[in-house]
Amino acid sequence: MKSKQYLILIGIAASSLVACENNSAKDEQLAADIENYVDSVSTNVSNYTKETWDDISATYAAKKAEMKAEGRELSAEVKEEMDQAEQKFAALRTKFESNIKAIESKQAMRDELFGAGKVGNDLSFAWVTAANAKEVYVNFVNTVERNKDRYTREDWDEIKVLYEALDNRKNEIEKDLAGADNREIAKQKVRFAGIKAVNRLTAKMDENTDSKK
Repeated sequence: MKSKQYLILIGIAASSLVACENNSAKDEQLAADIENYVDSVSTNVSNYTKETWDDISATYAAKKAEMKAEGRELSAEVKEEMDQAEQKFAALRTKFESNIKAIESKQAMRDELFGAGKVGNDLSFAWVTAANAKEVYVNFVNTVERNKDRYTREDWDEIKVLYEALDNRKNEIEKDLAGADNREIAKQKVRFAGIKAVNRLTAKMDENTDSKK
């Protein structure tokens, strides 16, 4: 009888040990899945928008909730892996915040130079026509001149990209431009070149001076 009870106890202990090992393996797999998810997103993401971040954050929270739902005390190894995942996630959040801020800043500049919603990430100027091209150039150069003292070197780089995209569009429609409009655009181009030459250089010098402080 005692021998039988002993065997039962051994069986229970063995079952508990197997269950514990299975639970530990499951925890390790869940933790690895969370960390792998953060690594994958960090490596492959290219669309830095608030909507993209909301999706990433929701998926990350769901994976963490799945781990928490198991209700077990985590091993030291699993806790360490979860801490690593949390650190990587925090770094990814910072990266998103920085990129979103930069994108919003660029869009604000595009809206300021050309009008709200006129130019997006595709830098399309298809809306510029022979009828409005002169006005677009005049407004663009006036706005640049008005704000030239606050532009950073990065701002001037963005302005240069926008100006070149506008110029490409002008070349496409040039045959349809009225002679007077074409001459006015040429004057605005010379005017812009002078403003940019002086102020972009000044912005770069200011940036170098600040970096040495």
